[in-house]
Amino acid sequence: MIVTLIGEDNFTKDKCIEKFLCDALGDRRDDPLAKQILFATDTNIPSIADAVITACDSVSMFTPEQVVVVRKGDALKADDAKSLAKWLSHGPQCKLLLEFEKLDARGELYKTLNKVGKVEKYEVPKQYKMAEWIAAAIPTHFNRAIDRDACNYLAEALGNDTKLVSEEIEKVLLFAPDCKKITLDLVREMIVPQREMVAYEINDSFGLRDAKTYTRMLNEMLNNGVNAVQIVGSLYRYAVDLMNFSTLLGKGMQAKEAAAALGKNDFIFNVKGKAPECAKRWGRPLLIRVIRRLADLDYEIKSGMCSTRIAQELALASLVVR
Repeated sequence: MIVTLIGEDNFTKDKCIEKFLCDALGDRRDDPLAKQILFATDTNIPSIADAVITACDSVSMFTPEQVVVVRKGDALKADDAKSLAKWLSHGPQCKLLLEFEKLDARGELYKTLNKVGKVEKYEVPKQYKMAEWIAAAIPTHFNRAIDRDACNYLAEALGNDTKLVSEEIEKVLLFAPDCKKITLDLVREMIVPQREMVAYEINDSFGLRDAKTYTRMLNEMLNNGVNAVQIVGSLYRYAVDLMNFSTLLGKGMQAKEAAAALGKNDFIFNVKGKAPECAKRWGRPLLIRVIRRLADLDYEIKSGMCSTRIAQELALASLVVR
């Protein structure tokens, strides 16, 4: 039995490794002589390939065979990857699991693993689907109900790092072991934002003219190292897109056709981003003024005329707060 796990969803991969060990070892799950966990990042092991081959081929008086798990396979040296591919090509009878975040499907090792065993891929959810993932994972893996607002907060605060989310939930349950439902107040009290924010995330609240959300996100972004110039650039491009979108709608195009004409994904731009509603709320005359102001603001920041943090935040906030 040879299994390969590929992807950045480390939480799900950890669960798969636990299941693999349980299925392979049964009652011997906790027997240290029945399994060997190797890390490809371990500099104390001269050759990971040799260690894997030796462990899989060894026979002990205490156990008929060893189950071998290789973690952090991305760190395999080229020679080790080549040696493993050659050894695996002979179809050894062993219980081996290899874990990677990425593995080139064109490489010899991937092709061999796919031929002699099972390759499973576990990619992290897209950021906009992370709240749904949390809503499904928490009741399943932690046996707790969770508020929808708490899911949204966790997705926004932690991003799509599934292992980080699970670790933070474990901390919450350690603090409040008797809670039957994970609430927004509980996660806000225990979990601080850790996700690296990017400028375009502010576009939706800007487009909807949601002053409360916009100013909050603006403050968080500036506090977390997002440059004001990046925010201005993102808003400028988005305002221009809304302007062009509004023009196409005015010519009688349907929203889906207009999005396609601009090279935008219909779901992300129209459904999730609510572009038709945003274009209506701003209107073309106001969009023209905002685009001009953003161009001026870009110049003012870069030339040093608007150089302080508070001046930049007030200037950007005034675009929506009127």
